Amino acid sequence: MAPKPIKSINAIEKIRESLGAIFDQVQLTLANHRKNCVALHKLHQQAASVTQDAKNGTVTGLVGEKAFGDAFIDMVNRVLVVKKGPAAPDKVVKFIGTYIKFMNEKGVCNSVA
Repeated sequence: MAPKPIKSINAIEKIRESLGAIFDQVQLTLANHRKNCVALHKLHQQAASVTQDAKNGTVTGLVGEKAFGDAFIDMVNRVLVVKKGPAAPDKVVKFIGTYIKFMNEKGVCNSVA
């Protein structure tokens, strides 16, 4: 079942806020990473549904997916500048690995089904 598409112009801001909230949560404990992988994947799917018609009317721009990617990279960049040692950035890095693994598993499941 596909998630409901986000239709409002404020969708990009909501993507950034939701992504920030997820990254805040994953810094606290490793126990919530699976739940946040599911939430992040759902957000990613919703972001992919946000499009904008081009002026010529034939091409559709994937503005939501670009906004998701930009916000995700922004969150990763914030962690990269922190030296190894503090627990919170290490948990974020582990979450990113967990999310990549989760996405790969979803991709395999979707292509087989």
